[in-house]
Amino acid sequence: MVGADRRGPDGSAGVVEERLREPLAGLTVVEWSRSVAGAYAGRVLADAGARVVRHGAAGALDGRERLAEYLHSGKAVGVGGLEAALAEPADVAILEFPDAPEPALLESVAAPVVAAVTPWGLRGPWAGTGRPWSELTLQAEAGALLTRGLSDRGPVMSGSDECRWIAGSMAAGAVVAALHGGPRRLLLDVPLLEVTAYSSTMFQTVSAAVCATPRETPPARRRLIPSVERAADGWVGFNLASAQNHLDFLVLIERPEWLDDPQMTTFLGRYERYDEFTSAVREWTTRHTVAEIVELAGLFRIPCAPVHNGQTITEDPQVVARGAVAPHPGGGFVEPAPPFRFGGERPVRTGTAPEPAARPFPRTPTDDLPLAGLRVLDLGTWWVGSYVGSALAALGADVVKVESTRRIDGGRTLGGVSVTRDHWWECGNIYLGTNHGTRDVTLDLAHPAGRELLVELVRGADVLIENYAPRVLESVGLGWAAAHELNPRLVLHRMPAFGLDGPRRDMVGYAQTVEQYSGLCWRTGYADGEPLNPNGPADPMGAANSLFALLAALLRARRTGIGELVESALAEAAIVMSAEQVVAFSADGALLGRTGNRGAHTHLQGVFAAAGTEQWLAVTVETEEQWAGLCKVTGFDGWAADPELVDAAGRRAAADRLETELGAWAAARPAARSADLLLAEGVPAAPARDPRFLLENPQLAARDHFVEFDLPWAGRVPLPQLPVRPAAGGWVARRRPPTLGEHNDEVLGGELGVSAERLAELAAERVVGTAPH
Repeated sequence: MVGADRRGPDGSAGVVEERLREPLAGLTVVEWSRSVAGAYAGRVLADAGARVVRHGAAGALDGRERLAEYLHSGKAVGVGGLEAALAEPADVAILEFPDAPEPALLESVAAPVVAAVTPWGLRGPWAGTGRPWSELTLQAEAGALLTRGLSDRGPVMSGSDECRWIAGSMAAGAVVAALHGGPRRLLLDVPLLEVTAYSSTMFQTVSAAVCATPRETPPARRRLIPSVERAADGWVGFNLASAQNHLDFLVLIERPEWLDDPQMTTFLGRYERYDEFTSAVREWTTRHTVAEIVELAGLFRIPCAPVHNGQTITEDPQVVARGAVAPHPGGGFVEPAPPFRFGGERPVRTGTAPEPAARPFPRTPTDDLPLAGLRVLDLGTWWVGSYVGSALAALGADVVKVESTRRIDGGRTLGGVSVTRDHWWECGNIYLGTNHGTRDVTLDLAHPAGRELLVELVRGADVLIENYAPRVLESVGLGWAAAHELNPRLVLHRMPAFGLDGPRRDMVGYAQTVEQYSGLCWRTGYADGEPLNPNGPADPMGAANSLFALLAALLRARRTGIGELVESALAEAAIVMSAEQVVAFSADGALLGRTGNRGAHTHLQGVFAAAGTEQWLAVTVETEEQWAGLCKVTGFDGWAADPELVDAAGRRAAADRLETELGAWAAARPAARSADLLLAEGVPAAPARDPRFLLENPQLAARDHFVEFDLPWAGRVPLPQLPVRPAAGGWVARRRPPTLGEHNDEVLGGELGVSAERLAELAAERVVGTAPH
C-alpha cells in the first residue's frame, strides 16, 4: 500500500480524515499485463492508493526481473490465469493483449471499467489479424523512427520503451476519468500505435498541412544544435527555446562576434555552417565541467542540464532533495518514486497491497461526459500544460485558456511557419496539436487590471492548472495559500519542470532538457555514438502523468468540496521512463547504454536502407518461428544451416555479418514490399513511415486518429485526437483550437460583466488583445 504524511497542503497538522487518504483508496483494480504498458498502468493506480490484484502473463517484460519487481511491488497476486482475471470482482480491469481479442471476451469482464491495451487498437484493418509487431516496428509504423538519428546514418529507435510508459500513464488517466462518470460499463481502447504516433512525431502531420510541405522534400533527420555536448568530465545538454536563448548562447560560448551574423543567430543558418558552429561549441564545452556549464547557462536562463545515466541520476542534488528516487520496499535497489504529490506530500510505497475494500469505489454512472459542469482555468503552455487542458475539455469541462499578448503560448511559435505569414501565431503545430476544445482569453498578468481579472476567474473555477516556472504564480499573488483562501474548493495543479522546491527549482527546462537530465538521452543513439534526444516523449509522459494526478485528486475534491494542491514535475515523470537504468545499476552495477536499433532480447533487429531515397525497412526477429520465416523470405538457406546461428545467442554474436547481408537484400526492394513479404511469414517488419504524412497509415486513418478542422488562418488541418478513448466513441475535440484572445468578449464581458467600454480601454492599454505584442 501507499502511506502519506499527516500534514495538509498548507503544512497544518489538523486535517480532515478524508484528506489523509490517497485519492484512490478503496478502488480495486485487476491487472493482466504483458509489458511496461499494462504493468505501469497498475503501478501508477497503486501509487494513488488503489488495491491492484495482478495476474500473470506469459513472457511479460521479456524476463527483465528487476524491472518487474519495481512495477509489481505493492500489488496483490491473483490466483489463476486470464479467465480468473476476467472474473475477478473489481472496479477496474487493466488488460493487455498481443492483439485485439474477440469482443465476447471483453464483454465477459466482471469489472465495469476496462482498459484494453493492444498494439493496433480494438478496431481497424489490422486489429485482430495477428499482425506481428515489435517495439521497433511500432515506432516505424507510427512515423517516430524517421524523426531520430543523423543525416549521414540510418534512423535510430528510442531506447527506453518510452511510448509504452506513456501508454500505461494514459490508460491510468483514462480509467480515473471514467470514475468521474459516464456509462455504467465502459471499455477504453489503448492502442500502442496511436500513443506512439501522438507521442513521438512532434505533430509533423500538422505542420506539413499548414506549410503545404511537398512530398518530394525528404524529411529532415538531424541532430539539434546545440544539443548533447561533451564537457570536461561528462556530457551536458542544451535546448535553445527562444530567440534570446540563441543570442545569449553565443555570449556564453565566448563568440560575441557572431551576434551580428544572421546565420549564427538563426536555427536554420547554423545548419549551413554546422561544422564551424559545432566545433566552436565543443571547443568551449570541453574546457568546462558539467557543473560549471549548468551554472553559467543558468545565469543566462538558457535551458541546460547534466546528461545523466542510471548511476548519476540518483546522485543529482535535486533528485536527492525531493526524494524523486527511493529505496525499493523489498530492498536490493532504488527506484523512481511516484512522480506526483498530493497536498504537498509524495506517496510512499510500503510494498504491501491495501486490504480489500468493503464496498465498490463510489461512482455515479451518467449519460453526460465525466467532467460536464466543471470549470477549468488553464494557464498551461507548450505541450504539457496544453494537453491537460485539452484533455479536460474532451472530457466535458469548460476550459478557459489564459495567455498574454506579451507572452503567448510558446507552442504557437513552432512548426516552421514564417513570421511574415498573416497571423503566423495561429499556425504553430504544437499549439494546434494540443489545444482543441478550449476557449481563449488574454490577460497581461504584469498589469494590476490583468491580475484583478485573473482573480475573478479563479473565484469561479473548480480547477486551475499551470506549468510556469515556480516563481511566476507567486509573483501574481496566487500561490497555494492565497488561491485556497480565495477559493477553498479550488484544485490547483502545478506542473514545474524540476519541482516546486529543491536546489534546481528555478532551472529552466523543456522536454529536450528533461530528456537529457533524466537519462532518456543516455540510452538513445548509435552504439558507437553520442547520446541523442529521443525527440518528444518527455512532454507527453509529463502530460499524461499530470492528467492522471489531477483527475485522481479531483475525485476527492468533488466528493468533499475541499480543494487541494497537486504537483507533478516534468523531470520526475521522465525519470520514471528511465526506471530500468536506475534499477539495473543500483541492483547489479549494470550501466545500461546505447545499442542503436539492436535489442537485448531479440535474435536479430535493425533498420535497413531500402530501394529509393530515404526509404527504410525495420525488422525484428524474437522467436525461432520468426527466424525460420526470415530465412524463407530472404532465401538465406545458409543461415538456417549455419551451426553458429543455431540459437539466439549465436545470432546476436553474428549480428554484424547478418545485418550486412540482410541490408544488401533490403536495398534491392521497396521497403513496403519487403515488409509485406516478411509479415506474411510472421516476421515483425515495417516501412519507416514519413511522420509528415501519417494520414496515409491505413490503421490510423480507419480509426480517425486525425480529424480535419477548418482553421481561420492555418487552413484545413488534420489534428490528432486523444490516443486513449472509449471504444464506443466519445472524448473527442468538440471545437477547433481557439485563436489568441478569441473569447475575450464572451468570457470577460459576458461572464465577468466587464463593459464594452472598459474592454476597449484594456485593449488600448494592452492588457487584453488578439495579436502578440
